[in-house]
Amino acid sequence: MSFALVLAGGEPPSRQLLSGSEDAAVVIAADCGVKIARTHGLSIDMVVGDLDSVSTGDVAWAEAEGAEVVKVSRDKDFTDLELALEKAAETNVDRIVVMGIEGGRIDHQLGNWAVVCSPRPQLVEIFTSGGTVSVLHGEFVNSMELEGEPGGVVSILAKNGDATGVTTTGLAWPLDDATLLPTSSLGVSNTFTGHAATVTVEVGTVLVARPATTDPN
Repeated sequence: MSFALVLAGGEPPSRQLLSGSEDAAVVIAADCGVKIARTHGLSIDMVVGDLDSVSTGDVAWAEAEGAEVVKVSRDKDFTDLELALEKAAETNVDRIVVMGIEGGRIDHQLGNWAVVCSPRPQLVEIFTSGGTVSVLHGEFVNSMELEGEPGGVVSILAKNGDATGVTTTGLAWPLDDATLLPTSSLGVSNTFTGHAATVTVEVGTVLVARPATTDPN
């Protein structure tokens, strides 16, 4: 499954999280996310944003690498990350992997989580030091298969409104055509019964969260 990697300007991901990033079909940095690519020697295709928090040296490095630099006005109605996600969604990939959305100002973090949960044709997955979150939408990518170990934790939470027709297999507390509310913790801390599970949603958006089980460093 081909994927685009979007690097935001929050808490830098560890080398462990970045493992496999060299296989990305497209790498897009949202503003100072370019520093992550430069630090870890990742080939980069695009830098987008108002460039108010990125150094001229990092921009020059990206241009020398052949990256397209898309600069927008600071007086805008969307964040740099939202713009980067839109650019990623326009590419011919099946999945968008997002890193660096946590850390820094709390309003930025909340805004980051809002935009990564917007409906898009691709499966969106957010990698953080605390674990991985996959975003499913009833009208787009509405199901996924999970691999894990018996007893491994997975939580399923509604986002952007009620999620209906939520069905799972392979989990200790199965959901069968259930309705999850964004104000409810019903889907928190489910566990694998074996090595595989599935999650499906018919209408709405759900987050499938898997806490980290190993040292993130």
